[in-house]
Amino acid sequence: MKKILFAAMAAVAIMGASCHNCNSDSCATKSAANDSLSAAYGTYVGAVINNEMNNPEADKEAFVKGLKMVLASNTDQSGRYGMQVGLQLLNEINQLKDEGVELNKAAILKAFLASYENDSLTVNEIREAQQNFRTMFEQAQQQAAMAASENSAAASDANVEAGNVYVANLMSQDASVVRTPSGLVYKVENPGEQGTNPDETATVQVHYTGKHLDGTVFDSSVERGQAATFNLQGVVPGFREGLMLLGKGGKATLYIPGNLAYGPAGAPQAGIQPNEMLVFDVELLDIK
Repeated sequence: MKKILFAAMAAVAIMGASCHNCNSDSCATKSAANDSLSAAYGTYVGAVINNEMNNPEADKEAFVKGLKMVLASNTDQSGRYGMQVGLQLLNEINQLKDEGVELNKAAILKAFLASYENDSLTVNEIREAQQNFRTMFEQAQQQAAMAASENSAAASDANVEAGNVYVANLMSQDASVVRTPSGLVYKVENPGEQGTNPDETATVQVHYTGKHLDGTVFDSSVERGQAATFNLQGVVPGFREGLMLLGKGGKATLYIPGNLAYGPAGAPQAGIQPNEMLVFDVELLDIK
């Protein structure tokens, strides 16, 4: 895309420049062509960005405000460079925030101006500033990691307790719910064909729906309309153990404690918390 945009910009620049050496009629013609090309360029770029920002979290009004601010600016090259640096700083500030290190933009700007406007700055002072930032940044990262670890440990303990309470209530209300020595809890709806249970190295075809304890679905082959095929060595221990309890065609609900699921790390990308108990409705369709 970048090459196409630059090519279009170059074309607009060439057409604009060529009007310096033309009569009024030809300039009018070229100006109209320039306007048409400009409109085509704007339509194209607008369509591309519209597609890229087509999500509920996109703030289109803020985007347009920023775009107008830049396009309406008549600043020279230094001014545009200042805008670029400001945007880069903002991106880095936001990235650091995602990593748990939150910075004060007003403090950054104040210190930046003091350093930028220092006419007697030496190479050694620049190196010292760099080293000072690195040292303080590493300390901030360590503190952020410690805070995240403490939060994770607290969440882990809470999730283990929530799972224990959930299972205790479940087993007190339903005698068909069973707990294995490993801690896996399950309820069989259909045991499947006798003698066809997969071993721990089998490749199986399964329909499943994974849920949190509150019933919220986080993954489902049923919703996708396509059964999953995988080797049992590639899944979490509780899921593997649960499928090994079934024969071909069997169905069950698995209540997998955190230590048999994604453990203390959880799976943040899937919205699974540290040591969170997961519920899976599974159907063993086939054993490859």
